[in-house]
Amino acid sequence: MKLPALVTGFAGRLFLWFWLAFSVLVTANFYLGRYLDDHQQPRPLNQRELQQFNHLQRMLDKREYESIKRLKRSRATNELILLDPNDKRPFPDRRLYWRLRPLLETTQLSALELRPGHVALGPFDIETAEGSVAAIWLMPPRPVPVWKQILHDSPHWRLLFSMLLVLVLSLILARWLSRPVRQLSRATRRLGDGDLNARVAPGKGELGQLGQDFNEMADKLSRAMNNQQRLLADVSHELRSPLTRLKLAAGLLADQNSNSYTDRIEKECDTLEHLIEQLLTLARLEGSDSQEACEPMDVAQLIRSSVDDWHFQQPGKHINYHGPGTFEVAGKPRLFQRITDNLLANATRYGEHIDICLTSVDSHWKITLEDDGPGVPQEQLDKLFEPFFRGDSARPHGGNIGLGLAIVQAAAQAQNLSITVALGERGGLKFTLQPDQQKQ
Repeated sequence: MKLPALVTGFAGRLFLWFWLAFSVLVTANFYLGRYLDDHQQPRPLNQRELQQFNHLQRMLDKREYESIKRLKRSRATNELILLDPNDKRPFPDRRLYWRLRPLLETTQLSALELRPGHVALGPFDIETAEGSVAAIWLMPPRPVPVWKQILHDSPHWRLLFSMLLVLVLSLILARWLSRPVRQLSRATRRLGDGDLNARVAPGKGELGQLGQDFNEMADKLSRAMNNQQRLLADVSHELRSPLTRLKLAAGLLADQNSNSYTDRIEKECDTLEHLIEQLLTLARLEGSDSQEACEPMDVAQLIRSSVDDWHFQQPGKHINYHGPGTFEVAGKPRLFQRITDNLLANATRYGEHIDICLTSVDSHWKITLEDDGPGVPQEQLDKLFEPFFRGDSARPHGGNIGLGLAIVQAAAQAQNLSITVALGERGGLKFTLQPDQQKQ
């Protein structure tokens, strides 16, 4: 049997929860009030009360008034309340009338709990010289729980109890209703961070439908990304075969008749081969092939190795490393080496003086790389990591195909690192590489 939408939907469940919370609150207050008010009704004497009453009655029969006075002095809460024979009200303190009223309205000997632990017995007659006088005996208090006394003496505590009950039920309601929203929020963040396998558990109602729509969107996005990566990889592989044959033919032609045309062919072939290599690298980093296992690596040694390589390749550039001689962290050495190589390749292409610094505080570390090149406009900084973006026209683009920084960002994300870029103090670019705090 299919339940109506009013019950299974979000609005229906919200209504049912509010109705349940209100019902629990009303029921709890009803039984609490009934429990406390039951003690304000006369009831037959129990064994203990009957023994105390008989003891008091014997003292009254024997006119042992001094003993009664001593008993009252020894236990200040013991008190004999005499009633006015005309209107049956206690005197001299008539304020007790409303508290003792249930006993005054009955002729049977009964007990009345004025407050938890404080019991009044009566009414009973006392023979005096002026005649018979009705009286009520306030018994000594017995130990009772503190919470019971507080709830009985102050109605404000009942209100506080109701508010606490509403608070608890509201917290349960809020957590129950927000649970699918929290799951959807976590899955959205994971998908935004590049986890294409992020999904939410199936559910019912409007939020369940929203989760299903999210899963369908994630499926389509995952298929689109996988198709894009597969296309890049397939195109790159397909281009390599004719490129190899073209280079072989250019080599044979150069052996027969060397001229500037064959040199140009070989240069363009090298450019195409470099482009294909970059495309394959980017596809691997953005795909499942980038899941390299973490292992201990010496960040300082890897940086110095890249600096030495670029000193050899670009002897006219001034590349300076500032930092400790050794600094070990857990990471992916191959990907980290690619990051430093690509950053230095970008810096040496546009700048003459490059400074790369490694700083650490406790377990947190940071790498900055700054050059003195022409830089880019502020509004283009966020686009530098996009594939095939080559920046402002004022910067020379010779040999730059626009994939180096895209590979840097992909390699950084693959090992939970963040890479940012800003304009440096010397007019060039300043890159900052450090652990991504949101993924630690």
